[in-house]
Amino acid sequence: MWIVLALVSVGCSDASELVPPEHVFDPCAPLAIAGVDANAAELASIADASQLWGDVGISGPLETGAGDSVGVAFGAAAPGVFGFYDDAAAIIHVSDALTADQRAIVIAHELGHAFGLVHVTGRGSVMNAGNLTIVPTDEDRGDVAALWGDCADR
Repeated sequence: MWIVLALVSVGCSDASELVPPEHVFDPCAPLAIAGVDANAAELASIADASQLWGDVGISGPLETGAGDSVGVAFGAAAPGVFGFYDDAAAIIHVSDALTADQRAIVIAHELGHAFGLVHVTGRGSVMNAGNLTIVPTDEDRGDVAALWGDCADR
């Protein structure tokens, strides 16, 4: 069972005063995504999550020989907790109670955090908090491009 602590920043006047995550990865560069003690179905969900980003033109994840890597661990979670990205350890934690499709979407969502994306509201996005149904969209690709530049231009 995971215990997730939320830290609240009080008194910050703007986002520039927030401390960036320790491990944020360029989504257009090769990134090894490895299952930690994952079974075949979980490994397939990792591959599916990478393909979901690939479908919108983010081609870096899951390339072999990458210098950077993110782990994905599966385990029991509190009700309503589907996953989270531990940026200090560069590990995505995913609930083992999800279906294969849900696992892939949660991994894609947490990869979004590893790319530096934050939760969004007001539109359908893989980065909606609690999302179990929306895959990365062209707007999500645009959010990545706003941070890193367009992968197609590299």
